Amino acid sequence: MKISFWSPVHRAAGVTTNAACVSAIMAIGGAGKTVVLENHYSTNSIGDIILVPEQVEHLREHGEYYNRYGIEYVLKRLYSGEPGDKLVHRASIPLLFSSMLYIPQGRVVNKEVFNYEFNLVQKELFQALEKLSDYVFIDTERNQNLSSNVILSESDIIVVNLDQDIAHLRDFFTNYESMQEKAVYLIGNYHTEAEWDVSRICKEFHINRDKIGIIPFNMELSECMAQGRLLQFLNRNYYKASDSENEYLIRHIKKAGKMIRKNAMVLRRDEITRKGKTKWLA
Repeated sequence: MKISFWSPVHRAAGVTTNAACVSAIMAIGGAGKTVVLENHYSTNSIGDIILVPEQVEHLREHGEYYNRYGIEYVLKRLYSGEPGDKLVHRASIPLLFSSMLYIPQGRVVNKEVFNYEFNLVQKELFQALEKLSDYVFIDTERNQNLSSNVILSESDIIVVNLDQDIAHLRDFFTNYESMQEKAVYLIGNYHTEAEWDVSRICKEFHINRDKIGIIPFNMELSECMAQGRLLQFLNRNYYKASDSENEYLIRHIKKAGKMIRKNAMVLRRDEITRKGKTKWLA
C-alpha cells in the first residue's frame, strides 16, 4: 500500500516528522512492515531524525551511505535492468528489528537529474517496495515535480499535512480541490490553545472527523529528532509513556496511523469496485 505524505506549506506542518512518526509507530505496534523514503533531496531528511550520528558516520566511512544505500544507487541499478526485489532489500537500512526499512538519500548533485531518473524507474521501484513491505511511506516534495505528480496520482491515499495558519488552510482547500478526493489530514506541530483548533478546522472546511488527526508539538520529541534518536523515543514511550505529554503525543500518533490505514482500505476497496464495474460495462 502506497501512502504519500505531502504538504502545501514548507516545514511548518512537519511532514517529514509526521511520516517518520506514523511509519515507526505502525511498525512498533505490529500493524505491518513499513518502508520509508523521499522522492526528493532535502537538507532535513528522514535519515537526519531516525539515524544516530554514529550510525551515519560509520556508513559514510565505509562508503556505504552513498555507494550501497543511497536512493541514487537504487535508481541507477533499476535503470540498468537489475531485478528490484533483492536490490531494494540490499539497499535499505533495517530499523526496529527489521520491521521498518529506510532508503536514505545519497549525495545528490543535480536535483533535476535525480528527479528525471526517479520518474523513469518509479514503477519498478514501488513494485519492489510493495513486495518487501505492507506499507510504503513516501515523503513527497511540496513542489509537485515530475515524479511527485505520478506518485500522488497512484498512491492509495494522500496524507495532507497542514498547520494551524488560516491563510494556509484556505489556500489549500481553495486551490487543491482535485487532491481532496483521496486525502486525509494531519495537523502537525499541533497546539491545543491555538485559535484554529481541530474542531474549528473541521467545521470551517467540512472535514469528517474520521479523516483528520493531529501530531501534537512535543519538546522532548524535537530534542530527540535533533539527535537522530526519534525511533528510540517512540519505542521507549510506546507502551508506557514517561509523562502525560508523551502519552498524549503517542496516543495521537497511534490514532493517526489507524485513521490512515482505515481510510486507505476504504479507498482501495472503492477503487477495485470502480475498476470491476468499468470492466463489466466494457
